Amino acid sequence: MGKTIPFSLVEAGIPIQVLLPMVVAAMMLAVGMSLRAADFAALPRAPQAAAVGLLGMFVLFPALAFLVAWLYGLSPSLAMGLVLLAASPSASTSTLFTYLARGDAALSLTLTAVSKLLPVVTIPVYVGLASRLFAAADPQVSVTFADISGRVVQMVLVPTVAGMVLRHHRPALADRLRPLVTRLAVAALTVLILLLVYREREALPGMLLAAGPAALTLCLVGMGGAYALGTLLRLSDPQRVAVTLEVGMQSGGTAIAIAAGILAAPAMAVPAAVYSLLMYGIAGAFVYGRRDSARTYA
Repeated sequence: MGKTIPFSLVEAGIPIQVLLPMVVAAMMLAVGMSLRAADFAALPRAPQAAAVGLLGMFVLFPALAFLVAWLYGLSPSLAMGLVLLAASPSASTSTLFTYLARGDAALSLTLTAVSKLLPVVTIPVYVGLASRLFAAADPQVSVTFADISGRVVQMVLVPTVAGMVLRHHRPALADRLRPLVTRLAVAALTVLILLLVYREREALPGMLLAAGPAALTLCLVGMGGAYALGTLLRLSDPQRVAVTLEVGMQSGGTAIAIAAGILAAPAMAVPAAVYSLLMYGIAGAFVYGRRDSARTYA
């Protein structure tokens, strides 16, 4: 079991606490402007594959995060941060990785679209439960469903739906605004994350060492388990690829913003930051392996 790493949290501060949710809301607005009704087409077209993907993303993967956090003996903040990451939306780049791995890109797109809406429920539920399990004796990092549910709705659901409505009624305007909003939001998010890293620079090395093995285990076991589940339930090979990448690729930016912006606990953002770095390497290796295998047997 891992040891609990002592550290002193530096308060995020009012500017960051206000700006981070606003930046993520802008990013979710851009996501909403990219979504169309057709993006949800795989739900009726391939209901079993969609159900397997959603089960893996929002039930099995968060459950695995609880188990990994417990096995590694993470500190309350890091354990809650790992669960927060597992309950967050899938990364928007997962569809690109699925396409490159010759997976079912339409299924991936559908799962990504649905994943932008479900975290409104999953994040408050799972983080609240993680607080009960891991932070019961530490009121400084304890949170409840009520602490974050309303803010998650404001930060994730409302801007996503607003973007979808704008896309439906004014598609040309949405197409013009989306690239600009995305670029500005990503630039602002990068600056704010760098500021958080600077403010937590003394505690960061210890937390990175503590969170790294857990994040690596979560990613590898999560993706491997998703592929095995798809095989067990006899999904097609392209569907298994899509489900594997959707389960393994998470939106670290959303998790970081919630941890630092809503909960004012920068330490909770560390697992998301570490996981984001690891998952692209692992997902890239998965894609390379798939394409290399296809060349070998062509």
